[in-house]
Amino acid sequence: MNTFDKVLKFTTEKMSWGAIIAIVFCVGLVVSDIIKRSMGFSMIPGVPEVVELTASVILSMGIPYLTFVKGHVAVGILVDRFRPRNQAIFEIVTCVIALAFTILLTWGLFDHAIYNHRIGWTTGYLKIPRHPFIYLAAMSMALTCVVLIRDLLKAVITLRKRGEA
Repeated sequence: MNTFDKVLKFTTEKMSWGAIIAIVFCVGLVVSDIIKRSMGFSMIPGVPEVVELTASVILSMGIPYLTFVKGHVAVGILVDRFRPRNQAIFEIVTCVIALAFTILLTWGLFDHAIYNHRIGWTTGYLKIPRHPFIYLAAMSMALTCVVLIRDLLKAVITLRKRGEA
């Protein structure tokens, strides 16, 4: 499982770097648009569309790494007081719930991306196809599912070890 963890960490970290690059790009685009408009020129065409699509990249590429490092909100104050066995049970329950919702979200995103690819949905002004961004979000959610499965397996292993001791 150690090699798998290293590969998963590497993959999620690189995706988070993609999100960071997208943030820098988005900020640069918005700032340059504001500066251009403050100097009396017209706005850069299509900035709202590009910011919208970039925001989807930022969000979708950051979620797998956030899940990997357990950066999400947890009820640690309460759970840390439990015995290790009860902590493992709590982790199993939360992982199963999160995994169920993430699987449904992944499925829905892939279905939505396929539909949008088929009908050729694009942005309004720049006519940028939307389906690649939806596919990216779906792949990110699929990677998040892999991370949650890893967490679930670790919790089950912890529960089994504590049960035998």
